[in-house]
Amino acid sequence: MRYLQRKAIMSDPNWNKGHYYGAKYPKMGMKLAREIATITYRSGPEWDRRFNRDRIDTTCPPTLCPTFSIESYLEHQGESFSTKYDPNSLLYISKAMDLFDIAESYESLHAGLSRVNCPVMVIGVQTDILFPIRQQRKLATALQESGNPAVTFYELNSLYGHDTFLLDLNGVGAAVKGFLETDLRESGIEVPKSQYASTFSHKKDRVLF
Repeated sequence: MRYLQRKAIMSDPNWNKGHYYGAKYPKMGMKLAREIATITYRSGPEWDRRFNRDRIDTTCPPTLCPTFSIESYLEHQGESFSTKYDPNSLLYISKAMDLFDIAESYESLHAGLSRVNCPVMVIGVQTDILFPIRQQRKLATALQESGNPAVTFYELNSLYGHDTFLLDLNGVGAAVKGFLETDLRESGIEVPKSQYASTFSHKKDRVLF
């Protein structure tokens, strides 16, 4: 998906190989890149529940312009973001994310992860298509197999996909609270007490291993 976002920006003639400063801004490329990204932030079931096949105006005949409410939403998201971020910065950050490989310069993923010797919490969301749950399970398992004895894995069942960390405050908050107050403390690490009261309830059954 990040590749398609970069391609959308670089396909805008105004991008001009990155030389758009002081000239025309590649707004259409940025807008399309954001629309692509927005699709990945939620899950199919969440999109269905929120928009289904609702139309913007049922009295108008279909045109090539946005017909469905979901299309109007994507259009709005793309338009509102298109001038808020520097395109070249987005390109390089996106590419850096794709190139990151903790196993690079090591014999294997396990060799790379063997350097991580602190307690780790991995959170996965069943509906996340950006960071699929299978990858989070693999990461947590690999950390354990690499010799880390303090790995906690939480699997959250949420409709919100990747945006769960922003929207499911109770689920994510309970997981983090449980890790800090229970799992991390059991590892012998001193955890500073917060000056703020917490309303999150930690459910131990979220921990798979």
